[in-house]
Amino acid sequence: MKPERREIATTIANDPTNYKLCAVCGAIIARDAASCPDCYAYRFDTDTTHVQDAALDMAIKPQTAVSHFDLMAENAEDSE
Repeated sequence: MKPERREIATTIANDPTNYKLCAVCGAIIARDAASCPDCYAYRFDTDTTHVQDAALDMAIKPQTAVSHFDLMAENAEDSE
């Protein structure tokens, strides 16, 4: 089951030190990730204020891009 955007955003906003922003596509990813799972870039913004702001935006704005979560869900449906 795909996690709800608001739940994910709240988790990130409450502890932004564990996350970073992709400098290319703006995705919020785990701080220990070597590359972005959405666009495969490897340039990041680690400023916790920027991460928290992006998470709060994510909580209130509708999704406008396909994420790796969407692709994982699509692949799971195909295998059933």
